[in-house]
Amino acid sequence: MSPKADVTAERKQQIYQAAMICFNRKGYYQTTMDDIVIESGLSKGALYWYFDSKKQLFIAMLQDFMVSAGHEWELIVEDKTMSATDKLRKSLAFFRLQFEESMDLFGIFVEAWAQTHYDEDVQNLTRELYEPYLIYMQRIIKQGIAQGEFRVNDVSATSLVILTLFDGLTLAAGAGMIDYEANRLLDAAEVLVLQGLGVEV
Repeated sequence: MSPKADVTAERKQQIYQAAMICFNRKGYYQTTMDDIVIESGLSKGALYWYFDSKKQLFIAMLQDFMVSAGHEWELIVEDKTMSATDKLRKSLAFFRLQFEESMDLFGIFVEAWAQTHYDEDVQNLTRELYEPYLIYMQRIIKQGIAQGEFRVNDVSATSLVILTLFDGLTLAAGAGMIDYEANRLLDAAEVLVLQGLGVEV
């Protein structure tokens, strides 16, 4: 379900940008590949050369976003000069930045997910993409336990709870379900996580 190997970075971004404009204008469900063709300025043949369907395009956008964000977060996790607490604080700042910069994208993902979440391709890809995120959080928490910074009984469960806390806030905000200011929500989430791990705030 991946885009063809010869998709250039420039062409892919052109298609992604056109798709985002169309998704924001009409919603994921109402947007057609013809809409994206018109918005992108490409021929129909060119678009279908790169992506066979709207679902495949959505999957590629999700994959690229998750992989890119994962690589950025990995740099924080791999930094041997930082304590676990510093890594956690920097990770939370990274989540905040992703929240602020990707609100439109997550709003689209909410709608697209509602249309595709029973799809085996989407389910498998989501699990595959999410696994490194869980591993990164587990590594930070394990380091914190080893260095006496965190008090945690269940590393795996705690890691999942932290990640889904921020994912849930992002998806809820993207779906227009909450009216709170983003900073107020993220500040509360950060305090909750740090105090829950035994870090003084």
